Amino acid sequence: MIFGESSSDPGNQPSQQKVRLDHTGMETTYANFFALSGSAEEIILVVGANSPMPGMAEPLVKLSHRVMMIPQTAKRLMLMLQQTIKAHEDRFGPIELPPPPQAPRGS
Repeated sequence: MIFGESSSDPGNQPSQQKVRLDHTGMETTYANFFALSGSAEEIILVVGANSPMPGMAEPLVKLSHRVMMIPQTAKRLMLMLQQTIKAHEDRFGPIELPPPPQAPRGS
């Protein structure tokens, strides 16, 4: 479900606890880079932004946030992202990803 949209069939939804969201101190950041790490007890998501400059041999990624969560929360996030991307593609069309970069071949 896209944030803010309501489900068309609330009868199929399990009973959910209502929560209030306080966004008064919320900050917004742009991220086009992420890295994941973790252990049996937690998953760590690090986000940042890469602003490549012409002629720069090694781009600099400025990391901005670290989100630590238990694996169950990470799985809920994954499922919500899958649902949101599907709804986005249903509405606006497929999201194309570039092919992954290939490793340089030896001479």
